[in-house]
Amino acid sequence: MIWFHSCNRRCPGCIADAMNDMAEYESFTPHALADWVLSNEGIEGITLSGGEPLQQSLDGLQQFLEHVKQKSNLSVLCYTGYRLEDLGFAQNILQYVDVLIDGEYRQDEDIGQRWRGSANQRFHFLTDRYRSQQEEWNNAFERQIEMELDLQGKLLISGVPSKGFIDKLTVELHKRDVDVDFSQPLTI
Repeated sequence: MIWFHSCNRRCPGCIADAMNDMAEYESFTPHALADWVLSNEGIEGITLSGGEPLQQSLDGLQQFLEHVKQKSNLSVLCYTGYRLEDLGFAQNILQYVDVLIDGEYRQDEDIGQRWRGSANQRFHFLTDRYRSQQEEWNNAFERQIEMELDLQGKLLISGVPSKGFIDKLTVELHKRDVDVDFSQPLTI
């Protein structure tokens, strides 16, 4: 998953809100990021998320995706707060995207759907790669996340957590005398 820094939407309850305020992030050239992605064996594809992928340098994002697609068969899934109908400015990006998940996050519409933060978000199967799974994707409600704790004590959570997950995790960690501040880069 590629998490982009920065989003001006500020959707209430967004899981990436704290990340958007952080000053610490790594900057990559499009080709360096593509080479890093391509060095990860055994992955099926990449997910563009974060902040807002389409509020980044579109030329840089296009170079990155073009490099990845030229050298691999990796799939590309992209989350955006924009609606597909408003993405005329990003056609050069969409040509590389297999599945687009569009629409801003709405906390009151978070009903636990897999791959979507809120019910207003839509899947757009822009290529045939996953189109046969469209019904399954639209009806999936069990969310899955991955948590990774590295040797430096940094915790990485990937996926769309269920509503209240961070609060429940904080309580459980606190019971074990581990205090966590999710508004800061996380190290424990």
